[in-house]
Amino acid sequence: MQMCSLRHSALTGLSILLVGLVGCRGEVPVPKTGPASTASTGTTSANNPAAASTEVPFEIESDFLPLSLDQFDVFGAESETWTASGDGIVCSGKPRGYLYSKKPYQNFTWRLEYRFTRPENLKDEAKFKGNTGFLVYITGEHKLWPMCLEVQGKHIQMAAVKENGGAQPVTVEDDDAARQKARKPVGQWNAIEIISKEGELQVTLNGTPIAKSQPDFLSEGSIGIQAEDHPFEIRRMRIRID
Repeated sequence: MQMCSLRHSALTGLSILLVGLVGCRGEVPVPKTGPASTASTGTTSANNPAAASTEVPFEIESDFLPLSLDQFDVFGAESETWTASGDGIVCSGKPRGYLYSKKPYQNFTWRLEYRFTRPENLKDEAKFKGNTGFLVYITGEHKLWPMCLEVQGKHIQMAAVKENGGAQPVTVEDDDAARQKARKPVGQWNAIEIISKEGELQVTLNGTPIAKSQPDFLSEGSIGIQAEDHPFEIRRMRIRID
């Protein structure tokens, strides 16, 4: 019994000593368990939505004018095909048709960002058939498709230039290698810039020059956007008259 009392006294004394040390230092020792995980620090996109957003807040350039749905008329597609969103337009893709601007343009810089809805089962980007187009110099009667030049919105040919609706073949310089490097994956925003100058078009994709067409007999007309079977969104659409 005496031995047990001595051990108990020793343990009690040690506990008092530890409590005293903690009280003096004002802190409690924390066991080292290795680096904290991203989940515990709240840095994952799932636990911290603000950390997932790396986009710089958008401000329209001072010399550009915003373009919204109410500045366009609809041909072919139903009005429900196109709906206004907070900062752009949402297109269901069906039925086929297009928007066309209520006023014509000749020399201009047209900028926008767009993205397709990404199918859940998409594995091969090269096989994605998402399609739309940005129409320039729409001329004559409205039909599917009108006489105009088209800057491709189709994923696999993004930013290419072609003729539509019986327009004469246009001479184009196209850099497909640059396209493959500049294009972002399906579901992400891609930025298109179209510069028109006296019938010549210059097109960049995410800041990279992709295509250039020589002047032809088309040089002025409405601008437009195609609904071509695939849902997509547009945002930050604006234009500058040059």
